[in-house]
Amino acid sequence: MGLGQCIGCLCCVGIFTTAGVLTWLYGPWYEDNKSEASGGGNGTSSLELLAENTCATCCNTLTSNCGLTVDQVLFPMVHNAMSSYRDYFLMANNNLPAEDALVAGFRGLMLDSCMCESNTVTDIKDFLTGGSSEGLGFCHGRCDAGVRDPDKLLGNIKNFLDVNPNEVILLEFEIRDNSLEDLFFAIDRAELVEYIFRPASKIDVNWPTLQQLINDDERLLIFAHGDGIESCQNTDCPEGFFYTFDHWTQTDWNGKDETCDILGSDIEPKTFFLMNHWLNNDDTEFPSESNAEEFNTFEMLVDRFKKCQGRLPNIIAVDFWDVGDVLAFVKEVNTEMGRSQ
Repeated sequence: MGLGQCIGCLCCVGIFTTAGVLTWLYGPWYEDNKSEASGGGNGTSSLELLAENTCATCCNTLTSNCGLTVDQVLFPMVHNAMSSYRDYFLMANNNLPAEDALVAGFRGLMLDSCMCESNTVTDIKDFLTGGSSEGLGFCHGRCDAGVRDPDKLLGNIKNFLDVNPNEVILLEFEIRDNSLEDLFFAIDRAELVEYIFRPASKIDVNWPTLQQLINDDERLLIFAHGDGIESCQNTDCPEGFFYTFDHWTQTDWNGKDETCDILGSDIEPKTFFLMNHWLNNDDTEFPSESNAEEFNTFEMLVDRFKKCQGRLPNIIAVDFWDVGDVLAFVKEVNTEMGRSQ
């Protein structure tokens, strides 16, 4: 094969690879799903974001939650919440968008911030959608494997808080690509700042009850770790941000250890204890819905909690949040916690 033929073949491979990705992203299903997925930004979304299974006197879907402090309530959280097949991610962690998870009853979102540069796939995607893939985004590792527009997603979170005045949300950001400053401004641009909980100290925090947060309309708690943010004991954290590991301990990630043991060397308990309850495919290391079908069952969750000696998690993070019994399990735990107070 001559040099010219070889170059021609490589060009064809590149073209067909790009075409394959774009066909997957923008096949005949694209128009059907587009209006249901990401909505508009800055709180102007047309999405119906009224919370399900709640009531006028409820706090995070239960009346009994209202008198509990935030560290006494079990928060169901979506791992890599920006990554869903509905939002056209490859090898996604979830089937449905973060907005749908909030409506269903999840009250925590894990989001990875990143800086996306232009490339062939994103250039054509921008042309087709009229959007821009350059700058801040929410992605997991590679922008061309999927990225959420921060204005749209943060705007929809603002919309959810606007229309559901009895709901308290935790956001946990993993900061990548030195994107902290851009993320800070995106949160301000989405007008989320009016809802952020800002205690006098970011270290010695007197954690309020859900009802107090609702009464004060400070219903958004923001935690972050990664590039550009360190312990607030040593540095000035951005306004409204807690450093995650000032206040969180966690179990091992990726389901490698199905015990309830704390990951790392933390000895002293912290306010929030995160159970990472998700397991990637053993062979590919990609997210696995079939594993979630087992992990997210009521029986598996009960069994995992029984392994916790002395302290129960108050955050549980899962993949494929629409699979299994996570919300039913969380409701059971929170109801029992309310009864015991």
